[in-house]
Amino acid sequence: MNNKIEIANSQPNLNQITQKIIGETCNQVTFSYGDELLLDFGEMSAYNHPKLRHLSKGTWQLSTRSTPVYLKKVHPMFFSSYFKNPMYPTTKRKLRLLENKKLTDFVIDTNKNFQLTLSFEGNYRLVLKPDLEDDSGLAYWELMMPNEQILTVGPGMFWECKSIHERY
Repeated sequence: MNNKIEIANSQPNLNQITQKIIGETCNQVTFSYGDELLLDFGEMSAYNHPKLRHLSKGTWQLSTRSTPVYLKKVHPMFFSSYFKNPMYPTTKRKLRLLENKKLTDFVIDTNKNFQLTLSFEGNYRLVLKPDLEDDSGLAYWELMMPNEQILTVGPGMFWECKSIHERY
């Protein structure tokens, strides 16, 4: 059964789902699978799996899937960087500037190829720019929520929100 929803007709629902993360603090910025960026928001806790107990996760987790990211400091005297490969050490350092910053806005722009802009206190903006031509079949980004729901955006102009227990 395909529960994916086309973005053009569902912006109000999508905004309603994502607005609950606004005000949460980004407590951890990590990297996995070579080029995936993972941001943990909210209260941190240990993973349930015994082999992962030494790691912690946020009540909200935003993960990217090979999606280019830009980190901007909104001030003409500061940096505005484009990170195609977030695995470079300088990129990692800059992205860690988001740690301990409160999320002030979460905007999905359906007019700009599903561009996601996260605004943080301190005038930081993290922009994810999905490539709609990417044929990998992977989601552009996913948001794990405290209510055991996962919002998956992409591929294409589609999204779905479902229980984490339905994921596989």
